[in-house]
Amino acid sequence: MTNPETPPVPEPDQDPAPQGTEWPKITAAALSEVYLRVDPEGLRRCISMCEAHADAMFEMADRAGRELWIETLGIGEHELESARLLTQKFNDKAVGGGKIAFESSAVGLLQSHANYALDMKATFEAVLRRYEEQEGIAASSLGRIGDNL
Repeated sequence: MTNPETPPVPEPDQDPAPQGTEWPKITAAALSEVYLRVDPEGLRRCISMCEAHADAMFEMADRAGRELWIETLGIGEHELESARLLTQKFNDKAVGGGKIAFESSAVGLLQSHANYALDMKATFEAVLRRYEEQEGIAASSLGRIGDNL
């Protein structure tokens, strides 16, 4: 018997590839603030981690494209159509093709994660630039005030 207060478990996401469409909105929202309060060193670490993650994902996608593609499974591909189709299905899942969209392939998914990390990096870089501009303006204003004392 199910507890009526327990919400149902959602179905797994059918398209697990990250979608970077929200990052321009996040960037715009962050930059629209009058005053940014951030930890610049924390942002620099986030930028570095995003770049490293994207590089790793691109490397894994490249490796997946090379290592997951198979010429033969040794199950009679030369004689049996069903064996040829199975081999092709494995290849399609590895790099996209047939009924498998590129985004749903191993290579496509890894590249999509890399692009997501690059979107995050761009947002952090924009916020850091804005923060540094704000700090420069504040320092300049304080300098002018000090000159008048």
